[in-house]
Amino acid sequence: MSREIQFLFGQHVRRCTHRIDKQFEYYVLQYMDGGKVSLRIGEADYDLEGRYFWSSYPGPRIRFNSAAAGKTWVHRYLAFSGPVVKRWIAAGFFPIAPQRPGVASDDYAERFDALLEHALRTDQYSHLRALHLLEGILLDLAEARTESKQQPAWLVTTLQRLQNGVALDYSAIARDAGFSERSLRRKFQSAVGMSPHEYVLHARMAKARQLLGETDLPAKVIAQRLGYRDVYFFSRQFRELTGVPPVTYRKSRQA
Repeated sequence: MSREIQFLFGQHVRRCTHRIDKQFEYYVLQYMDGGKVSLRIGEADYDLEGRYFWSSYPGPRIRFNSAAAGKTWVHRYLAFSGPVVKRWIAAGFFPIAPQRPGVASDDYAERFDALLEHALRTDQYSHLRALHLLEGILLDLAEARTESKQQPAWLVTTLQRLQNGVALDYSAIARDAGFSERSLRRKFQSAVGMSPHEYVLHARMAKARQLLGETDLPAKVIAQRLGYRDVYFFSRQFRELTGVPPVTYRKSRQA
């Protein structure tokens, strides 16, 4: 289980003055519990006040700091990495665009504090408790997103095309959605929490895991079905995103 996720570091900062502006090499769940924050993820800008969750993750440049000069905010965060994160991404649980925790939010501060306490310990049971606490928070947020809003038609159509497409024409997808390609990328990033290309990549890896675990198809055939011309590139990308080569993953699932 320790190989599924590695907790890197985390903190509860009651009077936060952090000014972050970088490209992340790991994943972070961020939670503000008061104050005002100016956040930029790639080309998407957000003004946050009160209680909000958001994600930091590899890919876009991410910047956040107090939105009011000389003011602080209440900040909790936990950094992590590992194969389980890829499954969360494929399932749509992570990363998340900035999201209010909802009306029943009074216990999130307490839950995050418990998460930090267990994640920063080194014993096996604390590690497992931290994993379950983190996954529970992500599941609650995903459920709240599903219940709180209906996805706009352009996003539903775009998601379907990205999930099912092989040789994708992003210009055509944007045109059919009624946007320029630049606008589509910005709107998609804001709605989903990742770029269209990142979404396609993780969707393909989710399908690859399914085919490797449930069929005896050779890796070359799976790669071709997913739109890869080179099985070696597919294998390298699979390993980068899951932590193991396709053959190792298949043996672990079919053992």
